[in-house]
Amino acid sequence: MTARSVEARRLQAVVDIARTMTGVAPDQRQVSEAAARAVTELLGDGCSVWLTVPGERTGLARAGAAHRDPRAERLLRHGGDLIEDSWGADLLYAVLEAGIDAILGPAEVAAHLDGPELGAAPWNAVDGLGAVAVVPLGGDGSVRGVLVATREAGKPTYADGDVAFLHAVADTAAATLVAIDRLAFSTAAVDDMRRQAELVDQVSDVIIAWDAEDRVVNWNSAAERVYLYSAAEALGCDAQALLATQFISTATGEAVSRADLLAELGRTGVWNGELRQRRADGDEVQLLCSMTAMTDQFGHVSGAIAINRDVTEHRREEKLALHDALTGLPNRRFLLDHLAQVLNRCAAGAGLVAVLFLDLDGFKRINDDLGHEAGDEVLRVTAERLWSSVRRHDVAARLGGDEFVVVAEQVRDRWNAEELGRRLIAAIGEPVVVAGRTVRVTPSIGVTLVDAASAPLRGPDEVIRSADAAMYTAKRGRSGVSFAA
Repeated sequence: MTARSVEARRLQAVVDIARTMTGVAPDQRQVSEAAARAVTELLGDGCSVWLTVPGERTGLARAGAAHRDPRAERLLRHGGDLIEDSWGADLLYAVLEAGIDAILGPAEVAAHLDGPELGAAPWNAVDGLGAVAVVPLGGDGSVRGVLVATREAGKPTYADGDVAFLHAVADTAAATLVAIDRLAFSTAAVDDMRRQAELVDQVSDVIIAWDAEDRVVNWNSAAERVYLYSAAEALGCDAQALLATQFISTATGEAVSRADLLAELGRTGVWNGELRQRRADGDEVQLLCSMTAMTDQFGHVSGAIAINRDVTEHRREEKLALHDALTGLPNRRFLLDHLAQVLNRCAAGAGLVAVLFLDLDGFKRINDDLGHEAGDEVLRVTAERLWSSVRRHDVAARLGGDEFVVVAEQVRDRWNAEELGRRLIAAIGEPVVVAGRTVRVTPSIGVTLVDAASAPLRGPDEVIRSADAAMYTAKRGRSGVSFAA
C-alpha cells in the first residue's frame, strides 16, 4: 500500500468519525467506538476510549474499545478495575489534567515492567506489550477523556505519522462529542419551551429564543403580531439579521455593540436595555428587552431568550410631548428638564456651561410678505442648520415662534462660547429659497455662562431669562452675540 493511499484511508477514517453526527440520535458510545475502530483497523493496535465522568474529578468510564490481540484486549477490557483501584491512574490523569499526550516506546514500557513499582501503570500487569500511546480528547476548552492505544512487542514504536493520526482521531472525536452535547442541550431546551408554548402564546410580551448560532428556536404569537413574521418564517433564521437589531443602553441612550452585549451576557447571564428593530413591512419598532443567557451543562453560553415589550407607541407619544411638531427639535418642556440636569452636572464640576438664546431678525417680515407657510419653511430650515452646527452632545431646542435655545456643556471659556455663537450666525444666515423667493434671516444671540460656583444658585428658567435679556442687548447693538452681565 502506498503512502498516499495510507494517508487517504486515515483521512477517510477521521471523516467517518465526524459523520456519526448525521446518524439517528448519535451518542458518546457510537463516537467512541468509531474512534477505537479507526485506530485498530488502520494501525493494527488495540484501542480503548475512556471518557470523564461528569461531576467526578478523577472518574473515567470506558465508552468504546476495539482489540486486535489478547494482550491488548486483556489490558483494555480489564484496565478499568486497575484504574478504579488507583493502579496506574497517575499517567492517565496527568494526561487528563495537562492535555498533553504520553507516548511510551519499548524502552519506557520495559522500564516500567522492570521497575520496583509494578503498579505504576495499568499495562504493567500485561506482558508482551511494546508501546503505549495515551492521547487526550481535548475540546470545548477542557479535556473530555483519553484514547489509549497499545502495540504488541516486536512491532515498530509509534512514528510521527502514527501519533499525528492518533491526534486527528482524538480531536475529531472530542469535537463531535461537544457537538452532540450541545445538540442534546438545545433539543432539551427547545422541547421544554415547546411544552410551555401554550402558556407563552398567551403572554402579551414578545418571547424569542435563539441558539449559539443565533438561529431562532422559539417565536411566540406576540412576536408574530409585533414583527409581522410568522413563526414558520422566523424559525431557523438569524435572529439579529432578520430584524436588523440595534441594541441601546437605557442608562446612556447610546448604542451597544453586539460584542459588548455578549460579554455582558457571559459575565452576568442577563442584559436589560432597549431594542430598535425592523419589522416585515419595513417600519421601525422600539422594545424594552430583558435578555437571559441559556447555558449548556458546561456553563458555556449556548443561546439566549429575550422577553421584549413593544414601546413604539409610547416612545412616539413621548417624542410628541417633548419635541416641537414643526421642526422636530426638543421643546420647552424637554429643554427645562435637560437644563436642570446640566446645571446639576456643572455644580458637581463637569465644566463650564453656555446657554445661547437665539431670535431671528427679519422673520416677521417674511411671515407678513410671503405667508405663514413660507415662515414655517424658514423655521424648519433654521432648525436643521442649528442642529447640524452644534456638537453631538449639545442640545438645540425651539421655545416657540422664532426663538431657539442651545445648551452647550464643557465649554472651554467665554471665547469658545462666542465662537459657537458666530458659527451659528454664519450657518443660519445662509440664503433660503421659499415661495419662489430668496430670503435671509440672521439671529441675534444672547449668552449666559454658568460655572460650578454659580450653578447651585441658578435654576433653568432664570438662566434662560438671563440669556434672553442678553439677546435683546445684541439685537439693539446689532452685535450678533452679547453676553449676560
